[in-house]
Formats: sequence, structure tokens, C-alpha cells
Amino acid sequence: MRLIHRSVPLAAAAALLLALTGCATGAPSAPPTATPSPGATRDASPAASWTGYHAGGGETAAVPGASSRMTAAWTASLGGAVYGQPVVADGLVVAGTEDDRVVALDARTGARRWSATIGSPLTGVVAAAGCGNIDPLGITSTPVVDLATRVVYVVGERVVDGRVEHRLAGFRLADGSQVLDRDVDPPLPSGERPVHLLQRAGLALANGRVYVGFGGNSGDCGQYHGWVVGAPTTGSGALTSFEVASDGEGGAVWMSGGAPAVAADGSVFVTTGNANPDPPQGGPDPKRYTESVVRLTPDLRPTAAFKDRVAGGDEDLSTGNPVLLPGGLLLSVGKTRIAYLLRASDLHRVAAVAGVCGSDPDGGPAFDAVTGRAWIPCRGGGLQEVDVTGRRLGPRIDGANSAPIVVGGTVWAADDGAGTLSAFDATTGARTQTLQVGALPHFASPSAADGMLFLGTTAGVRAFRSAG
Repeated sequence: MRLIHRSVPLAAAAALLLALTGCATGAPSAPPTATPSPGATRDASPAASWTGYHAGGGETAAVPGASSRMTAAWTASLGGAVYGQPVVADGLVVAGTEDDRVVALDARTGARRWSATIGSPLTGVVAAAGCGNIDPLGITSTPVVDLATRVVYVVGERVVDGRVEHRLAGFRLADGSQVLDRDVDPPLPSGERPVHLLQRAGLALANGRVYVGFGGNSGDCGQYHGWVVGAPTTGSGALTSFEVASDGEGGAVWMSGGAPAVAADGSVFVTTGNANPDPPQGGPDPKRYTESVVRLTPDLRPTAAFKDRVAGGDEDLSTGNPVLLPGGLLLSVGKTRIAYLLRASDLHRVAAVAGVCGSDPDGGPAFDAVTGRAWIPCRGGGLQEVDVTGRRLGPRIDGANSAPIVVGGTVWAADDGAGTLSAFDATTGARTQTLQVGALPHFASPSAADGMLFLGTTAGVRAFRSAG
């Protein structure tokens, strides 16, 4: 899962042609009877909360709201970088920092309501782990809120007596009092250590569990496997886990910060990366569940998998999270630049759209049910439109390179190189506004609630409100 970007080699051309003609493993005998349709209507009433990565659940990143120009509301310096999306509930914006601090801010004013720490982050990451590009390394993933209990959960890397561990903590929204604290490191094979795991994927909440994805540090140093861990929200009971590449190494579950998608029946979907060392270019990756979309039961037993058979080398399918679509479909896009539409029930392929981005896709796609379109962030710049209903490639829109969201009829996305946040018309693709936000971490993605936008920065959180 190295953050090194390569083009699809010419040696993969034959495999690519096979994938697109439906002859590769996993081609369905018949497509789903329903497909995404632009027949939906928009609700201009703003969503009151943003409970997890891309609003949680199916990860479509689409919420109701009015299309309006935004203006700066407030800036909160939190003393550390915010890599995950801020979450919003009960009039509070909650963010986790790389200093292992959790901070709740008044959504309207940015005033600090409470803060808490889960320990001391790892510093000197390259010296300790052998590689990495985040230092200090604390809370990197997007938190998740349980609206039923009014508890927000975070996972952070911390150092205790010279040893690295990954800690799940739960805090009451009302006052920041801590209600859960437990180690969520997976059951590592002999010889492997938590210091070689990066908890980058956003958290997901379902089935009475918090789901936690693990990959490796940037550079893939040390021995590690991709993992998904399920931790009961009660604070007691055994952890459940799913291991990628049990017959080798690697298979990161990192998804550029995206979170597992959860279906109505409680099934959990994740994407995985390449085996270590990198397999030959052209694919397929030989290890179990690598370069795959995997469907898991609530207790994390695999029930179906789709392997991107074109992916070899470092061409992570886990560069973006899976997105559940209407009509029983699932969308997944990786560095092979193919947008796969899969049948969510068994992960058989329905369609494949090649040529996505022209550079490596990086980050979670957003999907708008009204237009039937998805937008995929491109590391080389732009948002690639994919017409899901027509199953064809659309235009690439300039002005952003990070995971987008859809608020009403507007697509919002950041450019982490330019330090901007821009709005695009979901129907025409025209850029309608650009806001200066300052220095951003990789894969920065906004959240939206109560008619406002919130974005994590290298120093804290920026907020914007409707200009009227």
C-alpha cells in the first residue's frame, strides 16, 4: 500500500481486456434487476449530524441540503493535525488529532466545549517503525458517533512503557467523560509488532461493534497483514477479527482514510491492498483476499470476495473504500483505474468502466442518487465523473484531488496541494466557488451538517457557513 503511484503497465493490457469483456473470474450470470436511477428528489433541509466517514453506513457521502455559497465561519487551532473527517452531532464538532487528543467544539462558534487525551502518540516514527509519513502518529482515522448512546469513538496509536498499541476510546458527547478504553490490536502472528500497523481507515459502527481497519505505514516496512477488528461497544467481550493474506503478508485495509461500508443486513464491506513483497505487474495478486473487495458477516467471517485480477505490483484496490449503491450494487475503484460495479450480495461483477482519472484514484468516491453519478478523486488532479446509471466514463473536473462529498446539488472537495475547498454543480460539473483553507493533510475530506461545512487541517479545524 505504498503511497507511490504507478501507471498501469502495457503488460496488463490483455488482462484488462479480459476484465472488461466479462470473461474474468467473478462475472455474473445475470445483472441485478434494479440499477441506480436519477429518479430521486432532493431535500433542501440540512442534515443535523455527520456521524462517521462520508456520513457513515453505505459511504455514499451524500446528504440533503441547500445549494448555497459558503463563507468562513471560524478556525480552531487544536495543537495537532486532523487527518480524519470531523464528526458532528448534538451541535458539536468532534475531531481527533495526531497528538492523541479528542476535542469537541461548538459547531456554530468553534468554542471548545471539552477535550480529552488517550495517551502519548508515537514520535520518531521512521526510527521506530522503519518508514512512515505521519509524525507524531496518534489519532489518524475518522471517529464515529453512536446517536443512540450519544457516545463518540476514536482509535489512536499511543506509546505505553516504550511499546506501541492501538487504543479504542469512547467519550460522552455531553461532557467528554470517558466510557470505554480498550486495546484493539489484532491477534498478530509471531514476530509481528503493532508498530508496523497504521490505523488509517475510518471507523464504522454497526451490529453493536466498532469496526477498525489496519494497514501498514507508508513504505510497507516490517512484517504486517491487513486486518479488520470488531470491538463490542459494551467495552466487554472478545474482539473479532479478519486477517488478509494469511498465506503471506500485506493486504492493507487503509482505503485512503475511507471506512468500511455496512449494509442493511449488517454485512461489512472492505477493500484490500497488495501483498508484500509486491507481486509481479499485471496481476493477479496471488495471496488470499489481497487486491479484493471482501464481504464479511457482523462477526467478520468472509462470505464473498471479488479480486481485481488486473492488479499487480503496488496497484491497491484499497486506495478507496467500497460504496453501496441503490439497486443492490457496490462501487469499487483502485489504482488499476477501473471502476467496478459489483453485485453486493455475492460480489459478482456487473460492469467495469476503464480509464478512471488518468492518474491513480485516491480516496473515497461520492455518489449522488439524483444524477446517478459518482465522483472519484484523482491524485494527479481532478474529480473523475462516472455515470453509474449508463455505466460509462464521464468528464474529469479540475479543481480538487481529495475525497468529495455531495450536499444537496453541490459536490464539495478539497485540493490538498493548493489548500483549497471547492464547490461543483452536481449536474453540470461547473465549479461554483473556491475557498482558501490553508495547509491540509493528504486525503482531506469535508463533513457537512446544519448547513455548515467542516474540514480537518494540519493545525485543527476550519468551518464554513452559508453566505445566505
